[in-house]
This record gives sequence, structure tokens and C-alpha cells, in this order.
Amino acid sequence: MIDPIILSKLALWVVTITTATVLLRRKRIDTRTRTMFLVVGVLVFGFLYGGLSPMNPNPMTSVGNLLLRLTGIPVEVPLTLSLVLFVVMLGLTVVSNRSICGWGCQLGLMQDLLYKAPVPKRNVSLKVSLVTRSVFLVVLVTSAAVWGVNLLGLMNPFGVFQLQFSLVSGAVLLTVLGSSMVLYRPWCRLFCPFGLAGWAAEQFSLMKPTVDREACTECQACVRACPGGAMKDFYDDNRIHADCFACGVCIEACNFDALGWKRS
Repeated sequence: MIDPIILSKLALWVVTITTATVLLRRKRIDTRTRTMFLVVGVLVFGFLYGGLSPMNPNPMTSVGNLLLRLTGIPVEVPLTLSLVLFVVMLGLTVVSNRSICGWGCQLGLMQDLLYKAPVPKRNVSLKVSLVTRSVFLVVLVTSAAVWGVNLLGLMNPFGVFQLQFSLVSGAVLLTVLGSSMVLYRPWCRLFCPFGLAGWAAEQFSLMKPTVDREACTECQACVRACPGGAMKDFYDDNRIHADCFACGVCIEACNFDALGWKRS
């Protein structure tokens, strides 16, 4: 039997992502609306549920718990629940391009908020992102399988939502939050194991940024507005695109009604 608190969070995720998807399709996401969702999401998905349950689910732990189980390290979360969470999150990713990370992950939302800080920005290429996450995943699995070490648990920056820190996790958290002001979602794009799985799944998403070539004036305002560089791939019709977190910034930036959130 799944904990009713966890069930309620799953239900709230579905409601939030459905609402966000509808607003994206209707082109009703602007900076003010997005910021409101970010703030409320951090407070509710992060701190409220973090206080209600020690097993406050998030995309990262859905993968982390599975890896630990498979390598023989005991975890509090039952295998069935880990599988359910992982399948639900991947399903939401496929339906509406990475919306679980963009609208439901508490740490992702917090990073997104910090990125709004008025400081110079930097970006990383898709190649760097994929290599870094792949290497980190290999290190996680090796640490668990060979040495029996739960490295992800030691580093876990999600502890901020339950006010639980160690020297290591506190240092990781400060690094993540500090770099989030300069780099868009650094934990998601450089380390998170679900970030890697979600990136693979979003290549098959049903709904994503789609350019109306007849209406497009080729101003590329959408490309310049995208915080992570994914819109450049969508604009160029590249077969593989960088991480898109369904933030809607590209749609808001288009002044010619040439960009929508729909099936391509």
C-alpha cells in the first residue's frame, strides 16, 4: 500500500503538470505566471511535503533508489514504489516534454528561481551535459556495487527541504545553489541521474516547442530567450535536442505567434 501522503503528491504533480501543459498550449505562460508556479512549487513540493513525509519523492531519488536496490544496498523506499514513481515520471516526460522536472521537481524549481538573479549567465553544451551525467552515473553505480557506498545519499542536495545536512551534502547544496544563479539548472543538467533518463525520454515527447514555419520571421528571439539552449535544436529541426524543461520562455519571447506547445 502506497503512503497516502506520497499518493497525494503524485496526484498534485499530475494536476500541476496538466495545468502547465494547458497553459503552454494556450500560450498563457509569462514571466509572472512562471515565477508564481516556481515559488509555490518550492514551498509545496519541497518544504511542505518534506515536512510531512521522510520519503518526499523527487525525480532523482526515483532513479537513485532503483540503482541502490539493484546493487544490493537496502533503502527505505520499497522496490514497487520506486518502480511506480520512475514509470510515472517517465510517462509525464513523454507526454509533455520534461514537464515533471520543469514544474514538479522541488530542487529544479529552486534552481530555476535562482537563475533569475541579475548576474552574467553561462551555458554548457549538450555534449558536456551528457558526458558529465554519464560519468557521474557510472561513479554512482560503481560506488554502490563495489564499495557499498550510497554516494547519491551522501551528496543529496534535496536534504534542504527537510533541513537535514551533512558536511558533504551541505557543501554540494551550496555549490548547486550558488552556480544556479549563473548556469541554468546545474544539478539537473550535469549530475542528476533522472536528468539523464529524462533527457533520453524527452526525445520522444508528444508535446514540445514547435515552430510554425509559415508564421516564423526567423528573428530567433525564441532561441536567444531559451535559458538552456534547447530551443536552438528545436528551431533547427535537429533530431536530438538539449534538455528542455518546459519553462515556456521561448513561447513568451515570440512576437509573431509562430511558436506553440504541441505535437510536431
